[in-house]
Amino acid sequence: MSLATIRAVRQVRQWSIFPWIVLAVGILASFLVFSVIRDAVEDVARLRFEREADDANRVIENRIRFYNDILYGSRALFAAQGPISRLQFHDFVTSLDLKNRYPGFDLVNYAVYVRAKDRKRFEETVRRDTSLVPHGYPQFTIKPPGKRPEYYVMVYLEPMVGFEFALGLDLGASPQVSEPKAVVAAQQLARDSGKLTASGRPIRVKVGGKEYIGLAMRLAVYRRGMPLDTVEQRRAAYLGSVGAGFNVENLMKDVIDEKIARYMRFRVYGAGPIIDRVDSNSSSQERLLFDSRQLAQGQRSPPAADDPDLVFTRVLPIEVGGQTLEIHFSARKNSIIEPLNRALPLMVLAGGLLSTLLLFGVLYSLSSSRNRALKLAAQMTKDLRETEERFRLISENASDLITLLDTDGRRVYVNPAYGKLFGDHKALVGADALELVHPEDRERVGRLFADAVRTGAGWRAELRFLLPNGAMRHIESQGNRVRDAEGRLTRVVVVARDVTERRRTEDALRAREVQLREAQALANLGSWESHLRCDSSEWSETWSEELYRIFGVTREFQPGLEAFLELVHPEDRERTATAVRAAVRDGTEYKNSYRIIRPAGSVRVLYSVGQVDRDATGRPVRMLGVCQDITDRIWAEEEARANEERFRTMVENVRDYAIYMLDPTGYITSWNLGAERIKGYRAEEVIGRHYSLFFLPEHTERGDPGLQLEFAAIQGRYESEGWSVRKDGSRFWAHVIVTRLLDESGKLRGFSRITHDITERRRAEEDLHSYADRLRVTSRRLVEVQEAERRLLAGELHDRVGQNLTALGLNLSIVASGLPAEDYPELAARLEESSLLVQGTVDAMRNVMAELRPHALDDYGLPAALRTLAASFSRRTGIQVAFQGDAPVTELPKPVDLAMFRIAQEALNNVAKHSNADRVEIAVKRVNGLATLSVRDNGVGFDPRRTGASNNGAGWGLLIMRERAEAVGADFSLHAQPDAGVQVLVEYHVGAGG
Repeated sequence: MSLATIRAVRQVRQWSIFPWIVLAVGILASFLVFSVIRDAVEDVARLRFEREADDANRVIENRIRFYNDILYGSRALFAAQGPISRLQFHDFVTSLDLKNRYPGFDLVNYAVYVRAKDRKRFEETVRRDTSLVPHGYPQFTIKPPGKRPEYYVMVYLEPMVGFEFALGLDLGASPQVSEPKAVVAAQQLARDSGKLTASGRPIRVKVGGKEYIGLAMRLAVYRRGMPLDTVEQRRAAYLGSVGAGFNVENLMKDVIDEKIARYMRFRVYGAGPIIDRVDSNSSSQERLLFDSRQLAQGQRSPPAADDPDLVFTRVLPIEVGGQTLEIHFSARKNSIIEPLNRALPLMVLAGGLLSTLLLFGVLYSLSSSRNRALKLAAQMTKDLRETEERFRLISENASDLITLLDTDGRRVYVNPAYGKLFGDHKALVGADALELVHPEDRERVGRLFADAVRTGAGWRAELRFLLPNGAMRHIESQGNRVRDAEGRLTRVVVVARDVTERRRTEDALRAREVQLREAQALANLGSWESHLRCDSSEWSETWSEELYRIFGVTREFQPGLEAFLELVHPEDRERTATAVRAAVRDGTEYKNSYRIIRPAGSVRVLYSVGQVDRDATGRPVRMLGVCQDITDRIWAEEEARANEERFRTMVENVRDYAIYMLDPTGYITSWNLGAERIKGYRAEEVIGRHYSLFFLPEHTERGDPGLQLEFAAIQGRYESEGWSVRKDGSRFWAHVIVTRLLDESGKLRGFSRITHDITERRRAEEDLHSYADRLRVTSRRLVEVQEAERRLLAGELHDRVGQNLTALGLNLSIVASGLPAEDYPELAARLEESSLLVQGTVDAMRNVMAELRPHALDDYGLPAALRTLAASFSRRTGIQVAFQGDAPVTELPKPVDLAMFRIAQEALNNVAKHSNADRVEIAVKRVNGLATLSVRDNGVGFDPRRTGASNNGAGWGLLIMRERAEAVGADFSLHAQPDAGVQVLVEYHVGAGG
């Protein structure tokens, strides 16, 4: 036998053994997979059982916690209100509605701590207690009888029916308790610790012929206001204890779902010190309190088995009042594992064995016949060709751009999809692929291609193509290597896709996101999205950028329900959480206003609106909403309300003004106290009536009420004075202001009307005008009298004193001419001096006469008199006076001429005394029936508002000038400023005839 034949035989033997090896390995692998899947199914069922047991355990734990809160509430009742009567305790327990809200409660009671010395007084007090029962409890006594140093007496019980035997029972000496010392020790422990204590073993309770398992708990009650920091302090403050008995069966109802209860059983055991009445036959540390079979109500109970391979078990503890309850959950595995899952391992095993047999048959067939192998090879070749044909069809009909490149980057193949962008796609074959790439992307793409050729690594990138028409397209490109049969890299296949439209859409979306962020920032509005998980008890959230800013947190903050509630104000937290969960549970719209506390400490007010989305099964999966910071608006509204309230209070309490509101048609809508006092109407008498009832009948007939409102509606305000009518028909002179009121849109919503009684002021003004008229007449009369006295005095001076002085001067001249001067030189000098003195006196008298009655005014008129006055003033004071005058002014009435002359005279005197001026201008003229006199200086001037305080002389002079002008009906004005001189101006209006 040749060597080649031997090798061929060995190869045949090896191939003949290989199918059997595959068969053995396949069978082993099938059983291994079967075992793994079976364990996995059981693990999943165990996890489900443990989760359901944990859920039931939490329900029981929460129920017991809620029931414990009733005891703490009862203790608070005794501790907060002092002595509590039986009626108060009865009302308190009745208000709890234990039967409906806490069906597990069997009894709520109160045991009083009584010392031996207080026993008789305590019993008498209970016997006389008629707060609940009219005849009291005359037979009440502490049970059992006997003297003991202290008692723990059951005195209040609710409900009483069925538990009458417990009234007066001393818990520390009850004959129904096997270990009373333990009960006393438990009472003292509760007293000294202040903590809740509970029985850990079952209590057999029989009420109305029905027996059930009960559980008891007690809580110490202390005297209000006493310290409780030490054991001694708690003993001194100890009053007694509140207790409760539970019907364990009612407590455990509906703990687990009815569907789960069909296959799950749970039992509750108590473990701990014996403090209550127990079954004397029981000696085990654990005592059964409840078995879920009790709730089966005739249904077949879930079977139990001791074999751990057939049953899932779980034991969970619960802490209750210092005692430990153990809950034993159990369920058959087959009850939890679904039929399909139970059959799955067998199905996998059967499938594995079948697949192994099929593979064995194939391999056995391949190894048994060369011809069959050749036929199979031919079939595979055919399949390969068909595959290549399918690839060609796919490539040529694909919408993606497919090209094949050689290692130099030239195209070897291009599919027809390129023709949509570049026309003839066949013309692209053989060309450099980088020619189509945008120049800015060409270097990057060339680098990626070179790395693929060198290392064989593929790439995925986005680039830009330049089309023949100059347009630019965004292309998403993916390149991978292609190797030949020997493993050498010969080609690179590139699959690309035109993503221009997607890119534009993404850019538009990004732009809209930017716009949305800007809009949210302007509106102080943030958005959020909650993704609900499982039973909607937990979810994750996504916040907008503006919402982070509103809450004052950074991006490191992880949003979620609990994290969000931590930021909510403690006073609003529970309400907000309830609103969110109610919206998720009921599918209603979420609306809520609440406060938050930012990490920096500031408080803000927010308003949120949200909507829940549900899937096809109705399960909530998502919640969308927006949140707006309304703090500034709330503050503004509160400030507006406060201002409005202050204004309303002020208006309603104003008594000197009638302030009331009108609707657009004039009907009264509000009424203040001032309106009631002035008008005489009470609010209920006038509101709803038309305000025309305050007008005189003739004014109403001519339409004054409507005209006032029409004018106020157009101009915004109407103000007038006139007669108004009171309720009793009397009239008063009123000052009225009507103001238009508009709403936010500018629409008329009514009017406000303010009425002030100015009757007394009007009378005073009339009296003042009458007095001013009389004063003006008196002043004119005084001026006339004064001028008459001046004329009389000037005449007396001229006729008497002047003539005497003239005669005296003549006599002195005669004496001087007859006396020789050389003989009496000193006497001659004296005579000459006397003559000069007489002449000076005559001149002075003439000046006085001129001031008393200027002859130039009577003879030549006002301009000539003023010119003479100016020349005389300049000679006397040295102040330059310039005069401008018109002759027609002399045609004025004599009193006016005289008044203007005296005013000019007084003005010059003020200049000489106060102005420090060196120039004065006097002008008198008449234009268009208006005669004016102006006296202006260039002195230091003054502030007219301070004239009276700074210079009494100037003040009196100005007053005299004003009175002279007003006496003749002229207008007087003064123009003065510091350092700008003074101008006195008198204006007189004459008739058209002069």
